[in-house]
Amino acid sequence: MRSQRLTIGNERGAVAIFVALTLTMFIGVAALAVDVGYMMVGKTELQRTADAAALAATRRLGYIYEGMSYTEQQVYDATGDAAVIQNAAIDVASQNRAAGTSVVINTADIQIGTWNQARNPRFVETLSQPNAVQVTARRDGTASTGPIGTFFARIFGIDNVNVSAEATAALTGQSTVAEGGLPVPIGISQYFFSNPEFCHDNITFYPANSPESCAGWHIFDRTEYNNANDQALRTTIGQLDSGTYTSPALDTDSIFKFTGGTMSQQTFEAMKNLYDHNKDASGDWQVAVPVYQATDCANPNGSIPIVGFATVVITDVLDAPTHTVLGRVECNYVDTGRGGGGNYGTMGTIPGLVQ
Repeated sequence: MRSQRLTIGNERGAVAIFVALTLTMFIGVAALAVDVGYMMVGKTELQRTADAAALAATRRLGYIYEGMSYTEQQVYDATGDAAVIQNAAIDVASQNRAAGTSVVINTADIQIGTWNQARNPRFVETLSQPNAVQVTARRDGTASTGPIGTFFARIFGIDNVNVSAEATAALTGQSTVAEGGLPVPIGISQYFFSNPEFCHDNITFYPANSPESCAGWHIFDRTEYNNANDQALRTTIGQLDSGTYTSPALDTDSIFKFTGGTMSQQTFEAMKNLYDHNKDASGDWQVAVPVYQATDCANPNGSIPIVGFATVVITDVLDAPTHTVLGRVECNYVDTGRGGGGNYGTMGTIPGLVQ
């Protein structure tokens, strides 16, 4: 009987020890879960801060480009503007908190450079013609605010945790144009840009069915015309020349009406007048044009979606007997507008997050 009582007592003692150990383990796991959750919230807050800071700094870069000519943009070095760009990121970051503490970003964690989706690495730090800013927001030993402190993990000797988040914003392909931003009714085929060497390539805008052409003529999205015929095109060109018609604000959801035909002598003369009234002393006329959806260089006809925008220079309009409109495509041009479009040589000044 006494032996039986001892056995029962031993079992009860073993159960008590097991329960105590199990409760300790559960409490430890629960405590760690609290700290992990707090750390993840801090990580999310740092990511939002890095995103906002990168966008603010790159928008400042875009604003700087807005005040430059195309020629100035091609030789731009951001050395003198680096502090202004970095301060834009620092100012925005200071308005955010991570794990209960204001975020302070060091200038060393703000890199100015270029972003190219097709390159490895995609971001390269440089002050020569930059188009992107990369920001790292931290709560670690290198930050003035220090790492994120723990609550219960201290029991296990973990007093704090290092957390950081990185974001990259860039000036990407222009996806919008403002009212009056398309001064000539020309479009370029999307297929033209499938050649990676399209930068500064020559292109024939008319005749649109020539081997050298990968373009076409349109009347924008004008609803007052049922068909994009020669008369509608001539009227549109004449109204653009006289200032009685202004191209509307547009984006990459727009659909344009393309003529798909040849110009009459009167329409070509209207185009030559438009060119003559806008060309500079060297005979160049820099304009923005839409890029239309296409998988070849066939003469566009009918309603076609617009997928982006490009910058071209019309270099000559040759009258009879050749009746030719010549130009070249410009690259690395930053124009006022929103990014997010395709790579057609022109970037918008309003950035987007790319990483």
